[in-house]
Amino acid sequence: MSKNNALEENNALMTNGQGNVPWKNREILVSRLPALDQSSYGKYVDALDTYLAKYNNLNNTRQCGPSESNGQAISYGKVNEEHPMPACRFDLDIFKKAGCSQDNAYGFKDGKPCVILSLNRLIGWQPVDYPDDSVPEQVRDRYAKNNIAIHCDGAYDVDKEHVGEMTYIPREGISGKYYPYAVMDNYHQPIAMVKFENLPDNKLVLVECRAYALNIEHDISSRLGLVHFEVMKENFSEDKISQ
Repeated sequence: MSKNNALEENNALMTNGQGNVPWKNREILVSRLPALDQSSYGKYVDALDTYLAKYNNLNNTRQCGPSESNGQAISYGKVNEEHPMPACRFDLDIFKKAGCSQDNAYGFKDGKPCVILSLNRLIGWQPVDYPDDSVPEQVRDRYAKNNIAIHCDGAYDVDKEHVGEMTYIPREGISGKYYPYAVMDNYHQPIAMVKFENLPDNKLVLVECRAYALNIEHDISSRLGLVHFEVMKENFSEDKISQ
């Protein structure tokens, strides 16, 4: 299988716990300022807690270094053995250090929401590196071999004006060491996060995020290699909130 057929959004908006079926509502309400009313974003935080809880189960996983990958279990024929090679463990610490964890409500309480992105699970698929002279401009400054780079922007010109600064975690995207995907006990699906640093008040922004590898195709009509979602930070006066 040579092409990944979709970039799947597994954030507080889109996940049903399995990360396959999106919620019907694609709008993220970040917070209501100045009150920072938790009721406006609590359901998203709860959904993120539920989705990320599976990564706390470390049974039958291993810490994989730079030269290790899930591909070793496949190439060594150790997936379906009585004692198979464990899957590579996905560590959430990098998100905590970036301010995208339960400790700060994944940035929602500060009006800087962190959104989770991941790829669909396609058995046997793994990213192919770009040649050094062919890395797309959108990710050139962050691209690293054996990684799937992520780039987000406003979907249309008006959205580009308001989307603001974004931080990608990890900076280089999703590591290729978790590929190719295979049916493994306690497989940890790799994810990345994008953190919206300075969303404007009261502006609904349509965001488009794309995944980048040589063998990922982008097609807007069929949503190949990309995903759309909306985000808005409401800022009502105290008088309006109390009404």
